[in-house]
Amino acid sequence: MNEAVENAANIAFGDGGGSAGYVPARASVETPDEMIQKELDAMMEILEENQHMMPEGAYLRGMNALGALHKHKRTTLSQRRPGDVLRCWMTLDEIEETNDGLYNEIMDVADDIVVELCGEEASIYMHDDDVRLVDRGEEPEVFQLLVNYKPEPGNAGYETSPMVLHHAIQVIMVRLFDDTYHELEVVRPVSCQCGWRGAQGNWDRHISNGRHQRWVNIERQIQFQRALTAARQQIVARRADGIVYIDEMHETPAVKIAREEVVTEAEAAGHRVVFVGASGQLSWFT
Repeated sequence: MNEAVENAANIAFGDGGGSAGYVPARASVETPDEMIQKELDAMMEILEENQHMMPEGAYLRGMNALGALHKHKRTTLSQRRPGDVLRCWMTLDEIEETNDGLYNEIMDVADDIVVELCGEEASIYMHDDDVRLVDRGEEPEVFQLLVNYKPEPGNAGYETSPMVLHHAIQVIMVRLFDDTYHELEVVRPVSCQCGWRGAQGNWDRHISNGRHQRWVNIERQIQFQRALTAARQQIVARRADGIVYIDEMHETPAVKIAREEVVTEAEAAGHRVVFVGASGQLSWFT
């Protein structure tokens, strides 16, 4: 029991490493709060196991000392220099990969904060695409509450460590961002030239719809007719002395049809056909 008491006292009041020869099993992963709590739990267990062998006064003094350590634990941690805390800081990815218990604690704190800010029906664990963390339009207010969130007695972030609180708020902000992105990319209304208007998420279904396909075919026919009319007006460079001079335009389906029409018409009239290149070079049609 004396060794457990000494380890807890050394961690709580400045030594940080326990008695000689004592090496925390997971010092690189556990937070100072967790390390102290482990020793306090060990002391409690030893006191309970050996109560029947201890004088009543000794047992009561041990319980009082244990209570005092519990009382001073938070004060002691709050007085540690920032560098002491930062040296054991871990990213959220590192925590998720190496410490399931700590990651679960972060998610639980995040869920408690969500309930605190958004109501009992909200939960960080809701991942249905149709369920938003907050109602549409409330995102700026909740985001501002998270930016200004301060651990105070009675709120969800008061009983946890700065690192856990930091990552818990990160998790909530990521969820708000994901909901907003989903809103913009999937739920937001979009429109089509055919007259349809609906959610972005229904776009693929819309463009494969029979009504849209009929509109596409009609539009293609209209555009082709326009291109054919323009080609018929431009294909003949000039006519002179029984010769039809055809402008060698860029080859398109409309130009091909217009050229064939002019050649057929010229041959039927007994006229010869000459092609005029872009450089002005002439070549007979054979």
